[in-house]
Amino acid sequence: MITKSTVKEVQVYRSSASVIRHGEVALSEGRNVVYIGGMTTSSKQEDFVLSFPENVRAANIQIVNIDDIDDFGEKESEKIQKKIDDADHQIETYRLLIDLWKTNGDFTKRTDVSIEAQEKYMSELPEKLTELYKKISVLEDEKEKLDEEKSDAEKEEQKPLIMAEIFSETAGTVPFILRYQENSCCWRPKYEIRYANGDEPLEVSMKAHITQNTDEDWKQAKVVLYTGNPAVFQGLPELDPTHVSVYVDPPSFRGRGKACGSAVMDGGAICEDEDTVLEEAPVLGMAALKMNTAEVSEEETMSAFSLPDLKDILNGSDGNIVVLQSFKINAEYRILCIPRVDTRSFLTAEIARNDWPFRAAYASIYIRDLYAGDVFVDPDTDVDRFTLSLGQDERLTVVRNELPRKTQDALLKNQRKQTRSAKIKVLNTSKDAVKVLLKDQIPVSTDKAVTVEVLNLSDAKVDEEKGEVSWLLEAEPQNAIELELSYNLAWPKDKRLSERIVKV
Repeated sequence: MITKSTVKEVQVYRSSASVIRHGEVALSEGRNVVYIGGMTTSSKQEDFVLSFPENVRAANIQIVNIDDIDDFGEKESEKIQKKIDDADHQIETYRLLIDLWKTNGDFTKRTDVSIEAQEKYMSELPEKLTELYKKISVLEDEKEKLDEEKSDAEKEEQKPLIMAEIFSETAGTVPFILRYQENSCCWRPKYEIRYANGDEPLEVSMKAHITQNTDEDWKQAKVVLYTGNPAVFQGLPELDPTHVSVYVDPPSFRGRGKACGSAVMDGGAICEDEDTVLEEAPVLGMAALKMNTAEVSEEETMSAFSLPDLKDILNGSDGNIVVLQSFKINAEYRILCIPRVDTRSFLTAEIARNDWPFRAAYASIYIRDLYAGDVFVDPDTDVDRFTLSLGQDERLTVVRNELPRKTQDALLKNQRKQTRSAKIKVLNTSKDAVKVLLKDQIPVSTDKAVTVEVLNLSDAKVDEEKGEVSWLLEAEPQNAIELELSYNLAWPKDKRLSERIVKV
């Protein structure tokens, strides 16, 4: 007989879980052999811990399959199959009775039955047939349920069992705890960010999306979420030596062999298999805080979210959503416009990095309860403040007109000079004044022979390293702001000008 156990607590890591089950087993004084169920086919069968009271000691504990147990007896699926067979026999019997009633109701070739007997038989026939059909219907419904029970029983019988040979000082029912690692479970964080209006703080909810595929539902279990993974590394990292030398051109093989899979870097070193470098996914971190929806504590190597109340974590669903914390974040709101690359405008929130208590994760954005899309929130930057997109903003109309370029030759300097200009018009179509961050750019010279001369930037701020030009504006309602951007480019007359966009 298999002793069953119930899930009482689940400790969910980012890509696995520790499952803690409780149960009871009846022991006689002395030696006992018990079979404990509960572990799944997706669990790490070699890593389990079985705990009993102090007056119980183990002589032998191992993982077995139900088919390997010689004296196990009749399996549950076999018992259910007998009930299914019995239902089939009853259904067959009732169908034979229906055929018999129908056959006996044919009096065309019989002369030994009186008219009164025929009329009585025919009056009883509908009721008898209805009664038999109802019995068949009940049995078919029962058989359908038995088929489901058999399927569930067969799944359970495929799961590993723990065979424990234990000795008890006294007879009686004793509790036990089974703990094991589950591989088919994970959780990921996600934010829900709501913007109301004006300068009000952002309302942020941090949620956990829990997924498990263990072929069982975890009903009314205590759930603790951890921000890391146990035993992520198989070994400690080591430093490998880096060799440097003078770069020598490889011999040329015209049309023979394969191309060399290495690249020369700026310093002359050789970097092999550059495309195989993987970026590690961001790991959620959390300060020790008390929250309404979850209690957070700092463990030795990670943070833990203890969810309030008992939870149902269902198997195979699209995800079980729980709220970990709700908080408010102060932000400075601006409308971002970069008409050089996109004619649309976007509402943004600038947030102090130290005000955001979590690390990177995806977020669903809502503006006045309207869904605006998903963004990736990444506060793990080197700057003190980071910018969060809140979606497209239609309050601004921005038009950028690039004027015709003027090119002329400077004979004395043997140079060619080109003047480039653009006019930008910003119109606030709303009823309220809004803050606007408008960006454009001028080219950055990486060659001493090429010069960039600024003519007019309408008092813009310039990032000389990136060539980024930015205006911080206050756009009044129904009021147009006009800006101008112009600069000269000069390069050797006998050379061609090269322009390329560098992705950052």
